[in-house]
Amino acid sequence: MNKKLMVALPLMAMGTVAFAQSSVTLFGTVDQAITYVDGSDKWSGLQSGGSADSHIGFRGTEDLGGGLKAQFWLESGILADTGSGDSGGGLDFKRRATVGLMGNFGEVRLGRDETAAYRSMKRFDVFNNAGIGGSQLWSDGFVPDASLGSPTLGNSKRKDNLLAYYSPNYGGFNLGINYGFGESSNDTWETGAYAGVTLGYNNGPWNAALAAEQQNGNSLPIAGSAYNLRQRAYSAGLGYDFGRFQVSGAYRQSDISGPAGGSLDGQTYMIGLAAPVGAAGVVKASYNRYERDVAPNNELKADQFSLGYEHNLSKRTALYGTYSYLKNKSNDGQALGVSMGYVPLDENGKQHGVQVGVRHSF
Repeated sequence: MNKKLMVALPLMAMGTVAFAQSSVTLFGTVDQAITYVDGSDKWSGLQSGGSADSHIGFRGTEDLGGGLKAQFWLESGILADTGSGDSGGGLDFKRRATVGLMGNFGEVRLGRDETAAYRSMKRFDVFNNAGIGGSQLWSDGFVPDASLGSPTLGNSKRKDNLLAYYSPNYGGFNLGINYGFGESSNDTWETGAYAGVTLGYNNGPWNAALAAEQQNGNSLPIAGSAYNLRQRAYSAGLGYDFGRFQVSGAYRQSDISGPAGGSLDGQTYMIGLAAPVGAAGVVKASYNRYERDVAPNNELKADQFSLGYEHNLSKRTALYGTYSYLKNKSNDGQALGVSMGYVPLDENGKQHGVQVGVRHSF
């Protein structure tokens, strides 16, 4: 036998064994919806992510032995209607970019990721926090105010520079802890850091979660002085599977503190219902109540009703349709809509929207 071949065969075998201990997966979702929105004007076109956010990613693990594994995860959002990244440019892995370790102790992640609070609460939205039917639970809707600077802290579902720990499941209970390094000039906990903790329960028909967060902002120059803005948010979710249908609800309260003791508060109440129809269909319905301070003594209130149907053609492909109606109770220059940025509300503060689309995951 050729000596080179005799040497190569063992090396190839060794390479096969090493590769068997590691895995890399390409995954993603492409979701397109024909969308029609009716407010003071009308808009129609294609929108990406009518049922689930379009994205593409790479994830992998390496078995280190003794129950310990290394893992990485790179995930980029996609605007499938234009082919660009969801930040408006190319692929940028803004959805997730983490590396970490997993074992009997749980999981540790480092990098940009969803917060534990959002990760634990998004499952209570029957519309997957996507499309015109999705809840705006995580969009606080605050606007700049002279006494508060620019209070847009903490609204993000994801954070940069995040250190995260997720515990194993203990009798249905699980714990998530996040700390985000602000990485600002002369950074301290007071100037830019984020912290969050969640406690979840998932056992049998029950599904529940509690979350608390605090986001500290950079010092802002207001009236010739530097002040620090702080946002605290508390969330709770509860779901139960009755077999014939599932019911879920969630609540989030958020408060941004101002430099002189003033604050802007926001609350969202959400309830949803999902009922299987036949072997492949699901009917969905939800109600959201939004109450947001847009300035001191100026509160925005809005109600949103959504109804949808999803039909699974396979485990990976589904057709869906969604109708959503949103009515603002007060509209003093600031308001919410089912399709932000496309169509202004009508004179009564109302907006309707319809989406029909297809979703494929791989």
